[in-house]
Amino acid sequence: MNDDRGSRRGFLKWTGSVGAAVVTTRFLQGAEPSAPSRPNILFIMVDEMRWNALGCAGNTIVRTPNLDRLAREGTRFATAYTCAPVCVPSRYSFFTSRYAHVHGSTDNGTPPQAGEVLLPALLRHYGYETALSGKLHFLPADQEYGFDHFWSFTTEGPGKLQRWPEYMDAKHGRGSARRLVPGSQPFPDDPLGRDLGKLPYPKEDSQTFWITDRAIDFLRQRDRQRPFFLFVSYLDPHSPSHLCEPYWSMYDAGQMPRPRIPESVKKERAEAVRNDARGGGRHLIDDEAMARALTAAYYAKVTMVDDNVGRLLQQVESMGLSDDTIVVFTADHGNMLGDRGRWFKGVMYEGSSRIPLLVKAPPKGEYAGVFNRGKVVNELVENIDVMPTLMEMIGRPLPAGAGFQGRSFVNLAADKETSWKTAIFAERGSMMIRSARHKLIKNQAKDLRKGGGEYELYDLVKDPGEEVDLINDPACASLAAELKARLEAWQKDGPPAPIVKGVWTTQAATAVAPAAKGQPKARRRQPALKPNQEP
Repeated sequence: MNDDRGSRRGFLKWTGSVGAAVVTTRFLQGAEPSAPSRPNILFIMVDEMRWNALGCAGNTIVRTPNLDRLAREGTRFATAYTCAPVCVPSRYSFFTSRYAHVHGSTDNGTPPQAGEVLLPALLRHYGYETALSGKLHFLPADQEYGFDHFWSFTTEGPGKLQRWPEYMDAKHGRGSARRLVPGSQPFPDDPLGRDLGKLPYPKEDSQTFWITDRAIDFLRQRDRQRPFFLFVSYLDPHSPSHLCEPYWSMYDAGQMPRPRIPESVKKERAEAVRNDARGGGRHLIDDEAMARALTAAYYAKVTMVDDNVGRLLQQVESMGLSDDTIVVFTADHGNMLGDRGRWFKGVMYEGSSRIPLLVKAPPKGEYAGVFNRGKVVNELVENIDVMPTLMEMIGRPLPAGAGFQGRSFVNLAADKETSWKTAIFAERGSMMIRSARHKLIKNQAKDLRKGGGEYELYDLVKDPGEEVDLINDPACASLAAELKARLEAWQKDGPPAPIVKGVWTTQAATAVAPAAKGQPKARRRQPALKPNQEP
C-alpha cells in the first residue's frame, strides 16, 4: 500500500500496513469503481459472549448501557446462532457465509480449503479501506486476509506490526501483560480457578482498551476519500479472567447466580470426569464459590467491553460519521457459564452456541426504519447470514460461484420476509439442528464415552435450560426422526468448493507459512480441495 498521502505517511509507517498481497489476489471482472457515498461498516466482535449477557436481553445483573443503547437504536436478533461454537471455524463462517464442514475449518487449528471468498478482502476490492484491531484467529496467522491495516492483540498477523504484548513489554517490562498481583488468585490450585486474578496496571493499558485506542487511531487517520470497514475484535470476555481495577472489584461474587446442574446430568458429569480428564474435568465446574467468582469476573469483562463499545460509538458520533456507518455487534460463540455444570464453549447447548447480534443502520437512506427502530427479531438467524446482509446494505453483489450459504436478513428486519428458514444448524464434532421450538443434538463418538447418549432432544419453549431430554419419550419419536433426517441431509449436502475468478480468496491451505516466533504452528488436518471437488 502506498503510504505517500501527506499527513497519513506517519500513520501508515507506524501501523506497519501491509502492502503486498499474501493471500491469492485477483480482481473481480467488470467491477464498479468505489463510491464515496457507500456506507462505512463498524463490525465489533467479542469472544465467548453468551447471548443473554446483556441488559437488553433481560439480564438484570450485568451492566451494559452502551450495548443496550445500540439495541434501542438498532435491531436485536434474539435467536442468533453460530454455526460452529469455537473460535476459528465460527470466524471463517462469519467472513465466508459458509458452514464449517463446507469451508473446511472445523476446529481450532484447522485452516479452510483454498478459494474461500473473505468479506474484508471483497470489501477492499469494492473500494473500502479495511482495518483490523484485535483478534482475527485465521490460519496461517501471518497473512493479511484483505486488511490494509492490522493491529494484533497477540503475536499473530502479517509483517511488522504493533502488538499489545510488545506495547506492554516496552511500558511495564517484559512479561507484564499477564503478570498478576501476588496473592490475588482465590483458587490457585484449580485449572479453572487459575483463570482468576488481578492485574496491577491501569485499565487504560489493558488489552481491551488498547484495541479500542488503535481503532480510534484508525478512525482519525483513515483515508477520507474511501468508505471504511473497521473490524474491532475483543478477546474479552474470554478467559483468563484477569482484570484491572475497577473491573476486578465491580461485581460481588456472592450475588451471582448458582450454576444450574440438573439431576439428569449428574451421572453424565461423573462419567465425564472419569473418562476424559481434559474435555470433562477442565470444562466442568462443581465448586459453587469458584463458579460465582468466575461469573462475577465474566460479567466484569462484559462491562469492560461495553465501556469500550461506548468509546467507539462516541468517537463515530463526534466525527459526524453516525449518519454514514453501519454498526454490527456480535460474538464468535458463547460460554456455558455454569449451565449444566459446564464452563467454556464447544458444545451445542444454548449457552455455547447462541450469540448476541445487534445491527444498526444509518438513520437516513434506504434502510432507515429497518435496522434503527429498537425492534427485536425472534426468528432464527445464523452467523453465515451477516455477510450477505452487509453486502445487500452497501449495494454490492456477492460474486457468483462462491457457494454462499447464508441469507440476507434485511427483509426479515423489515417485516417483508415471506419464506425464512425453519431451522438452523451447528457443528463441532457433535452437531445440532434447532427449529423454532425444538433442538436435536447428535453427539460425536468421544462424547458417548462420557455417559451421554447418541442423541438429545429438547423442547426449548417448555425447557429453555435444556434439562429434560426427550429423546426416549415415545410421544416425540416422530419428531426426533424428522429432525434426525434433516440433520443428516444438512451434513451431507452443501455447495462444492468455490470456483471464483476475480476476488480475494484464501490461499491454498497446504502452503501454511511458518509460525511467528513464540506461536504454535498451524497444522493442516485435511487436503486442499481441487476444482469441482465436493467437500
